[in-house]
Parts: sequence; structure tokens; C-alpha cells
Amino acid sequence: MPERWVNPHSWGQQPGQPPPDQRPSRPGEWEPPPPPSGPPPNPLWRRKGLWVVAGIVGVLLLLAGLLPKSDQAATRTAATGTTVEPTSSAPPPSTTAPPPPTTATPTSMTAVKAAVPNLVGMTAGQARAALSRRGLRWTIGYKATGRVAPGTVLSQSRKAGQGVPAGTVVGLVVAKAPPPPPPTTSAPKNCDPAYPDVCLHDGIGDYDCAGGSGNGPNYVDGPIRVLPPDPFDLDRDGDGTGCDSS
Repeated sequence: MPERWVNPHSWGQQPGQPPPDQRPSRPGEWEPPPPPSGPPPNPLWRRKGLWVVAGIVGVLLLLAGLLPKSDQAATRTAATGTTVEPTSSAPPPSTTAPPPPTTATPTSMTAVKAAVPNLVGMTAGQARAALSRRGLRWTIGYKATGRVAPGTVLSQSRKAGQGVPAGTVVGLVVAKAPPPPPPTTSAPKNCDPAYPDVCLHDGIGDYDCAGGSGNGPNYVDGPIRVLPPDPFDLDRDGDGTGCDSS
């Protein structure tokens, strides 16, 4: 032991001093045990606990400043255990995706044109097929004529080779057979039935064989077939043939 003990922490009993409230002992009396020689418990853990609590409070305050108002309200609600109704009337965020942008299809300012074919001389069916292939329409009118076969295209409303928009109507004039001629009603010939091969008119005078000796006024060339009663006496020999000899 050193001659003088130095207490570096200034705690406990100083050397050479009697303990407080303790009288010097006399020989033969009981003495209390000396104080423990180890250092007293360190109160530093109490100060560390205070720093930890202060750090937690600071972190909570910092988070409360960074959170939005709704989260702050939820934090305060969780901390206090009470329910706070939101005061904002903003509608809930929509989960429906916006419709995709529509791209306008550019329309051509110039319509597509088709060339009108030459249809004159075609049949009506051929003309319709030629117009249909070019996206054109048609109307058909008819004209009676005997110059061309019925069903032949006589004319068209659009000039051949002309450029027209699709769907344009082309008028066609198609030939049709002319109607039959009306029956002619001729006046009765007033022919004598005794002479079927020629028409010898009754009531205009006598008939004689041409080149004969008769004086007419009417004459007929023979030979001719003669039936009875032979009013003009042209078959004098009665063989059924008149004017058979000069």
C-alpha cells in the first residue's frame, strides 16, 4: 500500500478522515465494515437513455414534417388512438386509363378518277361489265332501230376517255328491234274470179287478147288460165286457156 492513497474520482471517504456520523472506535468495540473498495455504479446509462428518447422524438417530428397532411392525420390518429375523418372532399383518384389518342386519317382532297371506256358498239352486257370494273354506274334507255342488232349500245352520255369520280352514272342508249309495220288495208281490186292468174277488172269494159282482132278497150297478154263462165270470151276453144294463140 502506498503511504498516501489518492481518490481520483473524489468519492468515498478521504484518507485520514473518519466516516461521517461515526465516532472513532476504541479498542475492544465493534467496528462497522469498511465501505466497498470498488467504484460506485455508473449513472451514465441514465443519460444515454435520455439521449435515445430525445433522438426518437426528433425523428418522429422530422417524419411528421415530411409526410403529407393526410399521412400526418393518420400518424396523429395512430398516435392518439382516435379516428379523424378527412376534411377534404376531393374525389378519389381514378384508376381508369385515359383513352389512347386517336389519329385522324388524312383524307385526300382529290377524288380518284376513272376513265370512261368507249361503249358504243358493245352489247348492253359488255358495257355494264366494263363500267362495273371501273367503279362506275349506268342507266339504260332504248331506241328502236333496224340499223344495228338489238341490244347494241348506240350512244353514251359520257365521252370516252373522260376522267370522272368513282360512282359516276353513265347513260347508255341501246338499240331495240323496231315494231312490225302495221298491216296495210288496200281497197278491193274488183278482179273477176274467172281469171285467177291475172286481175281483170269488172265494170271497165271488155277485155281482148293482145295482138288479136278484138277492139278492146282493154287487152291482156296470154296465155292465161280461164275458168267458166269466161265473161270476156277469152277461151274460145274451151280448153281452159285463153289468149294462147294469136
